[in-house]
Amino acid sequence: MGKSRFVVALGDFIIEAPIGRRQAGALLSLLRVLYVDYLGAYRNYRGVILNIGEFVRRLALRIVREFGIECGEDPFLHDPCLIIYDIGLDIPPMAFKVSSDASFEDMLREVLRRGFIDVVGDLHVEVTYVYRDGGRLRVDDDYFKVVVNGPDDVYIEYRDPGEEYEE
Repeated sequence: MGKSRFVVALGDFIIEAPIGRRQAGALLSLLRVLYVDYLGAYRNYRGVILNIGEFVRRLALRIVREFGIECGEDPFLHDPCLIIYDIGLDIPPMAFKVSSDASFEDMLREVLRRGFIDVVGDLHVEVTYVYRDGGRLRVDDDYFKVVVNGPDDVYIEYRDPGEEYEE
């Protein structure tokens, strides 16, 4: 994804994209509009959010198209060109730059610090990857559990998508 990339966060989502500073601001504006639509269109009459996967898929494809994000096609390396984390937090709007070697834990720590968010306990995270496969954009899901015991103690436990959550 290059030497550095931008992270844009709002509401439930953290988006990692290979875009510039101005594009990050534009993406944040787009996300604000879409997030309002998301809150209205994807809630049932009891206020429960439905079809999050469909929303994220449409969001991912729209971001790639509108911002001209290049997805390389390499038969050996399937590096995603866009990553969306659905983390279920109420994140205030933010955009910031990270280095190419920043881990998700690093990004989440920065989001918690910038948003003055304090979390104690588990966060179940859904990750959506967008990459090119056989000449077409492909959107794929994976899951992992982020354990957050305050802003400085963040780590990830990966989980097989076929496993059930143990509550």
